[in-house]
Amino acid sequence: MRRGCSALVIFGVLLGVAVALGGLRPAPLKAVETYERKCSSCHGKEGAMLERDFEKKYASVSELREVVESMPGAIGMRSEELDVMVAYMRAISRGEPFLVWTERRTDALEGEVSPNAATVVATAKRQSLKVTRPAANRWRVELPKGTKLEDVEITARRGAERTTLRLRESPHSHTR
Repeated sequence: MRRGCSALVIFGVLLGVAVALGGLRPAPLKAVETYERKCSSCHGKEGAMLERDFEKKYASVSELREVVESMPGAIGMRSEELDVMVAYMRAISRGEPFLVWTERRTDALEGEVSPNAATVVATAKRQSLKVTRPAANRWRVELPKGTKLEDVEITARRGAERTTLRLRESPHSHTR
């Protein structure tokens, strides 16, 4: 009887923690940093040596994923990490900015953007949030007290191209 009650209490606590966190988590991979470190020597900085629309060569998303997975820079990546890298490859192929949320601090979110020349803005319920750029491909969004993660939207713009990341949907852009 005691064991059953203890297990029920533990389950309740874990469920409460999961609900409190809202299930929103940063991506498991810094895709831009990983690409620049492991892939850019062959494919160019920010994919400069890849032809535009290269993803259209593949009949399905799974084929594109297989090609990315076969690259030397992807060796040993877990499935969730490959998801982020494939999304980054989609952005490069389309010539669109890419955003990924990589860290949560008490009062801020941090992540990456590519290309590094893209401008980054953030909002929560249509209120502007302060964005800083600690490094060329990095962004940091300060979260005022009471800001809910599911309300945060981060937009990257370069020229006419624009990408919006809604944290309630995914920790990275280009999921499709």
